[in-house]
Amino acid sequence: MPLNYKIPNRLNYKYLYIILLFPAIVFGHKNKPKTGFGKTNSNFYKHEFNVGIGVLNYLGELGGSDGAPKNFSVGDAEISQFKFAFTGAWRYNLAPKFSIRTSYTVGQVSGSDELTNEVTRNYRNLAFRTNINELMVLGEFFITRADYGHSFHRTGVTGRTGTSLSLSLHTGIGFLKFNPTYNGVDLQPLNTEGQGLDGAESPYKLNTLILPIGFNIGYEITKWMRIGLDVTQRFTRTDYLDDVSGNYYDKELIRTAYGDLAAEMSDRTDGSRPWTEPGAPRGNPDNKDSYFSLMVVATYTPFIRSYKATKRRYKAKF
Repeated sequence: MPLNYKIPNRLNYKYLYIILLFPAIVFGHKNKPKTGFGKTNSNFYKHEFNVGIGVLNYLGELGGSDGAPKNFSVGDAEISQFKFAFTGAWRYNLAPKFSIRTSYTVGQVSGSDELTNEVTRNYRNLAFRTNINELMVLGEFFITRADYGHSFHRTGVTGRTGTSLSLSLHTGIGFLKFNPTYNGVDLQPLNTEGQGLDGAESPYKLNTLILPIGFNIGYEITKWMRIGLDVTQRFTRTDYLDDVSGNYYDKELIRTAYGDLAAEMSDRTDGSRPWTEPGAPRGNPDNKDSYFSLMVVATYTPFIRSYKATKRRYKAKF
């Protein structure tokens, strides 16, 4: 690995945060309808609650698919590293097409250079695992929204009106707590890139802001319940989710300052190639780490008034 070689970063999305937020700002506050969803003198459908189960996957310096790196794209995700996650959320509907959602998600992400045949990553031989604890506040813009109650027969009425499908885009801000480990050993206190020593960075924090973007597809199965798929990418403001960011530091200086374990964790190669000399790239600080989720989500909508059956007849007008 030449000294001027940069470990490829696998994510370089810019402006997506603004692109997804724009339609919510422009279209989310249209005039409220006189009746039905968002009625000004009603609490109908204002509150929704959801729970979900799914998977998380990491996009960063470690691991990835075989072959040439794809600059932190989802296509470079390691399939075997999907980890279970759980989420719960509360949604407040401000308008027919705009909502605010607060969610809390727990899970785990991991990455390992052993799982890729890409030469530079595989030789580097680093790995990590971290628990994910995140809190997010999202703005949601609905392209289309289920028309609650229209999937049910009423006395004297047959057929179907409205739609049972919902499609929305969301973005916002969040807070993440993480702690990268290897075989149960906390990596941050080891200062594996010489943090705190001359010429090195300061020790990194174990929390960060995140910028999420994504979409949700839902299907109304009852007038109180909807099932759907939520896909969300999180752009973090740290490059140490995996404990890897900058350059190799002198291994013996790390050993003197922080001990044998820190020295061995800083460089786990076999030493057969001169790619881990002090100053050589260990990671790529130009782009931050990220992770994404695929969640199956059930949404419950309380406070919906039941429809009172009537014998009203509808006549066609010609």
